[in-house]
Amino acid sequence: METIQERLDLIREKFAAFTAEGADPDDKWSYLIGLAKAHKGMDASLKEEKFVVVGCAATMYLVPQFNGSTIHFEMDVEGGTTNPLISRGLGALALAIYNDMAPSDILSVDPKFFQDIGLNVGLSPTRSNGFASLLKQIYLYARVFDAISKK
Repeated sequence: METIQERLDLIREKFAAFTAEGADPDDKWSYLIGLAKAHKGMDASLKEEKFVVVGCAATMYLVPQFNGSTIHFEMDVEGGTTNPLISRGLGALALAIYNDMAPSDILSVDPKFFQDIGLNVGLSPTRSNGFASLLKQIYLYARVFDAISKK
């Protein structure tokens, strides 16, 4: 199984290509849109109010499933009046790192990682706030499940 550090390294490498000399500035957004389109979403029965990520302009759902050692997340976005592809792509990117990892592994990652790879550059304040809210929710679940697993 892939470690969280290996996942971070892959994402770091991918985003380094977006800032390399001669890179198209739109490649980052195309990548996120591709992640959004490839993300399978989640079953409608899981879309409950208690799983809404507060702080997102679009309606984003994040459902954790803890099996005693790792957390599996289901995520989906409903756009309402806005196009949710970038928001959905951001969510899919977060899941590419955190999904099916131990709570302690999730907590070992500094959320500043996303700034370090340049994800925040060109991101609207609304989407930036929404992404920060998603990360906050992931880390909250990780803290809770970490505490449970240590009992």
